Amino acid sequence: MSKFRFKFESVKKVKETFEKKAQKELAQIDLIITKHQELRQKLENEINDLRNSAYKKRMNISELQFLGGYDAVLKQQIEMQCEVINQLEKKREKKIEEVVVKTKEKKILNQLEETHREKFYKEINTSEMKNFDEIGVQNFNRVKK
Repeated sequence: MSKFRFKFESVKKVKETFEKKAQKELAQIDLIITKHQELRQKLENEINDLRNSAYKKRMNISELQFLGGYDAVLKQQIEMQCEVINQLEKKREKKIEEVVVKTKEKKILNQLEETHREKFYKEINTSEMKNFDEIGVQNFNRVKK
């Protein structure tokens, strides 16, 4: 009995490789988003700490002006981080769509392979049944003689 060989095995492996690559890129994007969100949170915490410290102790006007400017710079950095996060989220959505497409392509090939496998084993079974029928006919003819 011969062994089943899927004629599109190389295509299937390439599709699996593309899917894994897309998933890895998606994971990297998620990691970058997480880092930027942590940085934004850190900046927000720094602003809150700055405001709390300004209320707790007495400061002269120049210190308050400096803290006000520093506060504005931190807010600007937070806005920049939000923009970067939004861009990364859009990139992430595109990558999710790409992963879905790659997964569908792989699934289609898996279904095709399963169909070919079933057809192959069905043909082998049919061939074996013909052989058994032939052996049965030969045995019957021997007994008759």
